[in-house]
Amino acid sequence: MTKLNQYQTPIFSTLKDVYAKRDIIPFHVPGHKRGKGMDKEFYEFMGPNPFSIDVTIFKMVDGLHNPKSCIKEAQELAADAYGVKKTFFAVNGTSGAIQAMIMSVVKPGEKILVPRNVHKSVSGGIILSGSTPVYMNPEVDDELGIAHGVRPEVVENMLKQHPDTKAVLIINPTYYGAATDIKKIADIVHSYDIPLIVDEAHGAHLHFHEELPISAIDAGADICCQSTHKIIGAMTQMSMLHVNSTRVDVNRIQQILSILHTTSPSYPLMASLDCARRQIATEGRELLTRTLKLARDLRAEINKIPGIFSFGKEIVGRYGIHDFDETKLSISARELGLTGFELETLLVDDYNIQVELSDFYNVLGLITLGDDEVSTGKLLEALKDISKRFFGQGKKIAESVGKMPTIPESILIPREAFYSENNKIKFLESEGKICAEMIMAYPPGIPVIYPGERITKDIITYIQNLKAAKLHVQGMEDPELEYIKVIDEEDAVYLYTEKMKNKMFAVPMNLGANKAGIEFGPEVLEEYFPDTFGEMTYIDIEKQRENFNEWSLKYKNTILNTCEKLAAAVNEAVRDGYRPITVGGDHSIALGSISGVALEKEIGVVWIDAHGDMNTDETTMSGNIHGMPLALLQGAGDRDLVNCFYEGAKIDSKNVVILGARDLDVKERDVIEELGVKVIPYDEVVHKGLDNVLEEIKDYLKIDNIHISFDVDSVDPEFAPGVSTPVRNGFTPEEMFKTFRFLFKNYSITSVDIVEYNPVNDKNEKTMNFVNDLTEFVLNPNV
Repeated sequence: MTKLNQYQTPIFSTLKDVYAKRDIIPFHVPGHKRGKGMDKEFYEFMGPNPFSIDVTIFKMVDGLHNPKSCIKEAQELAADAYGVKKTFFAVNGTSGAIQAMIMSVVKPGEKILVPRNVHKSVSGGIILSGSTPVYMNPEVDDELGIAHGVRPEVVENMLKQHPDTKAVLIINPTYYGAATDIKKIADIVHSYDIPLIVDEAHGAHLHFHEELPISAIDAGADICCQSTHKIIGAMTQMSMLHVNSTRVDVNRIQQILSILHTTSPSYPLMASLDCARRQIATEGRELLTRTLKLARDLRAEINKIPGIFSFGKEIVGRYGIHDFDETKLSISARELGLTGFELETLLVDDYNIQVELSDFYNVLGLITLGDDEVSTGKLLEALKDISKRFFGQGKKIAESVGKMPTIPESILIPREAFYSENNKIKFLESEGKICAEMIMAYPPGIPVIYPGERITKDIITYIQNLKAAKLHVQGMEDPELEYIKVIDEEDAVYLYTEKMKNKMFAVPMNLGANKAGIEFGPEVLEEYFPDTFGEMTYIDIEKQRENFNEWSLKYKNTILNTCEKLAAAVNEAVRDGYRPITVGGDHSIALGSISGVALEKEIGVVWIDAHGDMNTDETTMSGNIHGMPLALLQGAGDRDLVNCFYEGAKIDSKNVVILGARDLDVKERDVIEELGVKVIPYDEVVHKGLDNVLEEIKDYLKIDNIHISFDVDSVDPEFAPGVSTPVRNGFTPEEMFKTFRFLFKNYSITSVDIVEYNPVNDKNEKTMNFVNDLTEFVLNPNV
């Protein structure tokens, strides 16, 4: 039951009764100035009214990106009509809304469970988010030649296999009207405490009639999007995104929509969305009752025509079909020897009837609020005439060529495949290569292979059989599939995932700490563990002329020169798709490593250290720069060092956490307080427990990309004595591995520092072995 007055139309009324009625003289875009500057023929065809309300964002008519008046009210009315917590108007269609949904629930590298037959907008959302799709096979109906929904049992089994999945996306109902048991799926997904997001493009009307399948939100979905222009009366492109759960961050959705949406949304189109909501909320049940009767009567008459068939409610109960939307009218003329493609061509060329789509076996027509007995009668008469023309001619169409191959191995996630270079080779010689194209087979309309997946012999054979049977294969650049685009292993770009290629840098710097021994760390590690450290690129330390009267910035010029060289090398690695791993040397080198990453990406920093390294040249008691890099990176301290590699601060203080500090200088605490950096001392870790502290970090750091800067002295000297500035107590190696696993699992780790290993102070090679084990994890994280 709605609480608001659903007869109101805030956007349309403001445009019509406030703006247009006042006859405002426009000195704003669009440049046609209420139609006066429009092409004459177009203006005469359209009439004056659309141009009189075609405006841009200003106070009188509100703004979509930060709505405060009529648009805000219109969205609240829509939320009330659909019974949800929050509704957003999606002005770039359901495609943009789907991408926003995906980007709001998964981060780069995180898993999202999706059906294999998703719309290309889902693939676009996965590319934009950098997430890892885990595919579920929908149920294939060989008789009808189409794919239905994904069964709840499939969702449950896939979540058991992939318990680290962050979200599940379901298409419901399908284009053809088949609805799965969405309520049961919602219960399964929520048992893992993750959100269910639903592509409900074809279900904007479901909430308003009890004889239709249950809508996604009514079934318990956390978020869904709908094409309000499909069955009910908004203009093309207008959609809605509904949120009804605290598992989804509404503010993040708003932020993402602001990125994806145009800054110049069409007010006439938004007004149509406003009015479509009024119509469905106030007259929906009556209009849908009439529409359902039209669809049922038409389907019954079609099924009397020789050689033509339209399935309906009788398919409910088949695998993947829990309910059926009768407004979707699928028509098959297989028994007349006509493919769906041929039937569509006949309807439009000979009868002036355009259907929604065609596949190999069917055409799909939509019976909407805009239909009546006249439109349905013309379709019926056309089908009767086609039956007379083709019945009994004995023409046969091809049958399916058997079961599709299993889902191939995924080598690259879609974002990686999208950014990797590709080349063309002969399709018959492509076995074992990484595919750079999507190949779709009709029937049943499910991709045989996606970009980033490995081409197998079974896939080549299957597609050859499809071609021989003259079935429909699409998606590739070469329509004959003589050639296919592939990605060579050496051209693959790995981004955001544990599979990311690493590039290691060694910086044998000891001047920042002014302690002997640290400079030997990289060399000793390489000597003892060549498999781990054998391919490091060394950054040379070139001594510069120093001002030794500047006691508070010892060896400033040499450290700055080294860090700028390191930053340039790191930046190049990041741009080439690598994760840079920097091995020190003292902690001053983090000024270079983080500067190199920060030029390309906005990053947060988890600084794991017994010390804060947030002194400046004014607060330092030693003058050693290895106690300053974190402050410098935030723009505090000596200007030459702050401007390392490029001018200004490299990281925002709100995106920094110092973990495990046990020794902070008195004046350093003032710098930390002034910048507002979150510090979690080691004593607090002991008191709260590491698991709780890690969750606290996750709640605090609301940023996707993280740099880990790890100082070995954060570990208890009992386990890692080989450091230059040891401090009592500290983490165990097990705790440190748990911390790294947590960070790799919950964030995109762009880069890592491992610093301050001093072999001169090591005992029984304890520290050396620990550093090697931790580096091996960073190179091949198993999360």
